[in-house]
Amino acid sequence: MYSIKKALKKEKAKLNRNYFVSYFLMILILYLTYVAVNLNLVEGWKVYFTIFYAFIIEVILFINILKMYSESKFSIQVDLDKVKIYQPFKGTITFQTSKVVYVDVLSKKDSFDLVIFLKSKRAKRFIRLTKEDEMFKKAYDFLYQKYGEDEFCYYIVKNGGAKKYFYLYKLYKNCFEAEFSRKAMEYVKLFLQEYNLS
Repeated sequence: MYSIKKALKKEKAKLNRNYFVSYFLMILILYLTYVAVNLNLVEGWKVYFTIFYAFIIEVILFINILKMYSESKFSIQVDLDKVKIYQPFKGTITFQTSKVVYVDVLSKKDSFDLVIFLKSKRAKRFIRLTKEDEMFKKAYDFLYQKYGEDEFCYYIVKNGGAKKYFYLYKLYKNCFEAEFSRKAMEYVKLFLQEYNLS
C-alpha cells in the first residue's frame, strides 16, 4: 500500500543526494580543469575547448541545482479565505477560496498533478478552460451544467511531490464552493486515513 510519509522521506533523501552529487561534480570538474590546464595536459586550442566544455557542464549542473531548489521551496498555503501558490523565481499567485469551483487530479505512475479550476475570466498564470480541452472535458461539462455561460480557468500544480496530498487536503478543508472529482477524493481519503484525520 502507498505510504505518503515514506514517499516524503524518500523525496527528501533523494533531494539531499542530488544536491551532494551536483555540488561534488561542480567542484571535481573545476579541479580537473585546473589541473589539466596548469600541468599542460592539454595544449593549444584544446585548452580553450576544455575550459568551454567544463563551463557548459558547470552551467548545466547549476541549472539543475536551481530546479531542485525551486521544487523544494514550492508551496501552497491556504490562509483564511485566500490560496497562495509560491514558486521561487516566479513569485506568488493569490486567489480567493470562493473562486475555486472544481479540483481534479491527473494520475501518474508514482505521483499526480493537482488541477485547480477557478470561476474567472482570467487569472495570473492560469489557462482558460474551453470545451476543446480534451483532458478536462468532464470538468468543463460539469462546470457548464452548474454555472452556465460563466468563464473558467485552471492551474496545474506539477511541483510539490508527495506534499501535494497535503495541499489537496487543505483545499478540501477550505474551498467550500468547490466540487472535487472522484479521483481527487480518493487522494483526500488516503491522506485522511494515513494521518488519522476526519
